[in-house]
Amino acid sequence: MLGLYSVRAPNSNAWLWFLFLSDPAAPSLNRRECNHGGPSAMAHLAGSELTRQKGRYSNGSVKTCQNCARAKIRCIRHGSTGSCDRCERLGKECHFREGRSPNMGNSRESKDRRIDVLEAKVDQLLAQSMTPTLRGGSTTEGSPASFTSPSKDVIDKGLLTIDAANLLLNEFRATLMPHCPFVVIPPQTSAEDLRRNKPFLFLAILTAALYDNMPLQRMLEKEVKKMISDCMIFDGPVSFETLQGLLVHLAWCQYHSRPRRFSQYLHLAISIIADLQLDRAPEYRFWRTRVNFDSEKRESISWGRDERRAVIGFFYFSSVSHILHKQCSFSYLPYFEDCCKLLATDAEYASDQYLLHIVQLQRISERITSISAQNILGLHSSGLGIEHSFRELKSELELYRASLPCRLDENHILFMQFYTAELYLCQIALFDHRPSAQEPQHDSSFQIEALRMGLAAAKSLLDFYIYLPLRSEVAFNNAMWIQIGFALTLACKLAVAASEPSVHPHTDELCRALDISNTLSRCILRIQALVTSNMDASGDRDVFYHYEKRLKRVQWWFENRALSGPKNVSQFSAPADGTDPPSGDGVNYIDSSQPLDGYDYTLIPREAYNIQWPGFFPDATIDDIFVDWMAHSSGST
Repeated sequence: MLGLYSVRAPNSNAWLWFLFLSDPAAPSLNRRECNHGGPSAMAHLAGSELTRQKGRYSNGSVKTCQNCARAKIRCIRHGSTGSCDRCERLGKECHFREGRSPNMGNSRESKDRRIDVLEAKVDQLLAQSMTPTLRGGSTTEGSPASFTSPSKDVIDKGLLTIDAANLLLNEFRATLMPHCPFVVIPPQTSAEDLRRNKPFLFLAILTAALYDNMPLQRMLEKEVKKMISDCMIFDGPVSFETLQGLLVHLAWCQYHSRPRRFSQYLHLAISIIADLQLDRAPEYRFWRTRVNFDSEKRESISWGRDERRAVIGFFYFSSVSHILHKQCSFSYLPYFEDCCKLLATDAEYASDQYLLHIVQLQRISERITSISAQNILGLHSSGLGIEHSFRELKSELELYRASLPCRLDENHILFMQFYTAELYLCQIALFDHRPSAQEPQHDSSFQIEALRMGLAAAKSLLDFYIYLPLRSEVAFNNAMWIQIGFALTLACKLAVAASEPSVHPHTDELCRALDISNTLSRCILRIQALVTSNMDASGDRDVFYHYEKRLKRVQWWFENRALSGPKNVSQFSAPADGTDPPSGDGVNYIDSSQPLDGYDYTLIPREAYNIQWPGFFPDATIDDIFVDWMAHSSGST
């Protein structure tokens, strides 16, 4: 008989109607079962469709055995296999003849094809029923979901409350901003205003201010990374606010999870400066290319004082890479000084007065780098060229310090920057040369002069750090930590070099004043006070845990050299009054040109010395200890 059945696909309003032959004896399939669909209904439907032809068993044989057929008697058996009742009663062999149906194979193939078609239809309906759900959650190819709908920030996600955000913003203004005067948040700006108008800068500030809650700080850092990728890689907006947020994120990148991406973030920021043409005065910004036929003159865009501060900030953080033997990505331009002068003319904040001096000092550091490059290339093979450059730059630093309108210790950035420049000059004069080349033969009096200058600068900088109020260093920007690491490393090298018997009489008093062994111990104690037991989601510890390990490596290096070298190194000790804290710039600064030992070493002939200069370059043990303080290394301790 003919059967007509309907099937509704799951999650769909579409019905499938099927018309096929059915055995009356086959079990029925009611409409309700079909309405529910599903695998059981479809299996039932397929089973009903595989009906048997009349007069045949399911195995294809006829229903009458040969014995009953010859006797013309009805053949009855209770199973589809075995003997019929008559043959079994008579004990005869019962044999059934195979059915001969030429269309049997085609019929089965036809049924299989119909089943395949039905399954394909059901799959198609299922796919159509799921398409709206997928489309609702899909995004444009190549862009994140955040651009299809407004993404939630850390306040919406419940990581922070708006009240906590206001507290962190105030903490940023009071504690962190003095160490990064390149992004200034006005006192009247609230967290709500910053969140609404500058969401990326808002997030970067909250992340930096959470230095006392490392696990939460690392969580917010991930949010910063997402916003950076949205802006710089996908189709998000790139604006001046992005530049300010990157500057804040770079300034305290020592708190980032490892591997840190200082260089990558710095180059992203420099690319924004280049695109927005912020490295030149607004009147010289051309907002059309040389291949554009549009002659319409567009009004130049400027962000005023905030823009000038930000440009100076990126120059500051980029140029500090010199002391780590890394290329400066954003070199000095005369426009930088013009920006500083405009800011200082009508200073909106007190920090605007110091920006010009920061730029000028970094300019001197660039000149020091230039003679380092000449030295490494071997252009100062005689040693006379580097000696002349050393004394010229030393005089320039002294003139710079004398011309400052304020005391050097009134600004922490300037103070650390100045003595770092002096140490950098000593590093280049004494230790920088090609590893494969013979060390240059310097005049012994020049070596003593450079040693004395370096020892005095190291004492001034490290005493400044040691006598700071406890926990003050948590607000230091990343460049300041690099300077401390560089000073500690070079101070150890200078102390070992100054222990040579022929040099020691002229450096003994400065070495005792520096007391590098005791200084290292006190620095380690300060760092240990900042270490916590907190771990982030990846199991990493806070930055001060790693700083402590590095300082102990420096201490181990120095003590090892002190024990294996001349006895003068191990006998360094501070004078009786050496524990008194410095009282201002005048006491903290030691004039290295004064012959404290009573001798005028410049008058001593060269043949009076036999200096066996210790080889420090290259020395992976000591020179690589602080290399990742600029956030380049991936995981070294």
